[in-house]
Amino acid sequence: MPIKRYEMTDVQWAQISSLFSVPKTGRPPKDNRLMFHAILWIA
Repeated sequence: MPIKRYEMTDVQWAQISSLFSVPKTGRPPKDNRLMFHAILWIA
């Protein structure tokens, strides 16, 4: 299946994944990569 234009490759994600912090309180977190793809899709 081809990559969608708003999705990032594994190499691109590896470069920015450290910028996302892990929440210590609140709801259990969703996958950061999935949420970032959703933001890119909306933008």
